[in-house]
Amino acid sequence: MRTPTYVREGAEVKVKGMTLKLYRSLAAAIVCAILFAGYSQKTAAQEVSIRTNLLWDAVSEPNLGLEITTGEHWSVGVDAGLKAWPRWLAWDWDSNNPTHWRNFAVVPEVRYYVSEVFRGFFTGADFIYTHYNIGAVEFPLGLYPETKDNRLQGSWWAGGAFVGWAWWPWQHWRLELEAGAAVGLAAYDRYDCPHCGTKLSEERKVGVVPKLALNVAYNPVSRNKHAERKASRMVMSGRDTLTVLNPPVAFVVQLKDIASPKTRPDSLSEYNHWVIPIEKYRPLDYNARPGRDSLMYVNFPLDSDVLKRSYGRNAKVLDQLQQAIELVRDARTTDEFLVSVVGLASIEGPQERNDTLAVRRARAVAAYLQSRTGLPARNFEVTGKGEAWDWFKAQLEAIPEGGEGLSKEEVSALLDIIRTEPDPDVRERKMKAAPQTYRKVVDGLLADQRSSGYIRVYYGNRPDDVTEKWNGKVSALLKEKQYRAAVEAVQGDEALRQRVREDPEAANAYAVALFFDALDKRNEAQEQEALQLLEKAAGTGCENAAHNLEGARKYGPARKEYEAWREVMNE
Repeated sequence: MRTPTYVREGAEVKVKGMTLKLYRSLAAAIVCAILFAGYSQKTAAQEVSIRTNLLWDAVSEPNLGLEITTGEHWSVGVDAGLKAWPRWLAWDWDSNNPTHWRNFAVVPEVRYYVSEVFRGFFTGADFIYTHYNIGAVEFPLGLYPETKDNRLQGSWWAGGAFVGWAWWPWQHWRLELEAGAAVGLAAYDRYDCPHCGTKLSEERKVGVVPKLALNVAYNPVSRNKHAERKASRMVMSGRDTLTVLNPPVAFVVQLKDIASPKTRPDSLSEYNHWVIPIEKYRPLDYNARPGRDSLMYVNFPLDSDVLKRSYGRNAKVLDQLQQAIELVRDARTTDEFLVSVVGLASIEGPQERNDTLAVRRARAVAAYLQSRTGLPARNFEVTGKGEAWDWFKAQLEAIPEGGEGLSKEEVSALLDIIRTEPDPDVRERKMKAAPQTYRKVVDGLLADQRSSGYIRVYYGNRPDDVTEKWNGKVSALLKEKQYRAAVEAVQGDEALRQRVREDPEAANAYAVALFFDALDKRNEAQEQEALQLLEKAAGTGCENAAHNLEGARKYGPARKEYEAWREVMNE
């Protein structure tokens, strides 16, 4: 921005007009701040203070600050100053005076008052931005020597810290002393004369500047009213000072229905992925290889539906299946039972024959298991998948380059046949047209396909009486916040008490009821028992108990404090 020389009369009039506009803008800002402060007192709990730094005013820079409380000890604020005229004083328009000094500054800040907001010792941090155009000015103590013989035009960005003291000499007016320092970057252009001249250089410097302030502040809330507001938040009871709170809002309690105890089938399913809860029943994914889709399988000789225990690993698999079925069958908790057997045949041979072969194999497995376990036929689901083309395709797609002795080109050719030829028998003939490749397929990929297919054991647990009683009665009482009734329901039933000892979620729910009941009865021993129970449940990894323990530790003292204040106020 070019700086006018202030020599010609026309230029001087123009500058005066600009200054007048700046005065009006600053006055409008002050009026708006005052109106905003008054409005804030009517619409919000925060208190507002408006201030000016008399030291800034002394160097002919009008300024205004606004401060708003954000808590008992904290406030945020901003100061802004504008020096729109080039001389030291606004009315000094002597064009022969070489002094040139114009600038504006914005300083947002945050404060912490040690005792109470707007009074006593405080400390804080601020950010400073100022833009300046200054020349032929000699500062005291040798500060900023370049401004004596040159003109500097640029900006300053800095962050700083300060300390201060505030007091109330009058009802609505306060005084503040501040001292601090800021570190920042000055970026400016240097010229060889105060008003014009050639630009000599562009400078960038990091420096430290002091901060001093003597503020006079206006508070719409008077000193006495401010003290009354503080007194309304504090009440003396003997030697104790109690913080007066609104009734504390209880933490959001986290509860969930408890699960039935783990059954023997549940334990079996943890280590045998082909034993599955009935609610997880799903259609078979035929693209997966046997043993990789949470199931068991048995093998048959080529083109045979005769189940032989001695064939492959069949004896071990059949014995495992029999033991699992008998365990699930005999568990007193079992009320649903299904053995799913899906027959399968390899892609070798005619499709029609393989379709019936797959069904016969599935029936052979089901008949064997039924004869060994005595399980009724209604508990078996027997289906035939037929030829395992989708499985074979998945095998090919999963082969790494060079795997199973097949080259990348051979795998690509086989997949192309599967994708383009819909007739299974024609597919097989096309593959056999490359006998060496087909032999690798037969020896490496099809052996496992000559199987009964997939076998799964599904089970369902009947509802547990204690679990149903807890979720139907105790949980309902907790949702209605009938804590004492919930405590009495648990304490009057040994089965429910045993569930509290065994189940962290039950312990969490009972501890919550015990805690709030203890607060209502002012029973310190029962309250400690509830906290210890929550702590124990949280130690087992129960996240709900950990959340409730943290909330109870905060809510308990706050509620006691509030109730103590109520008693004092009612005396």
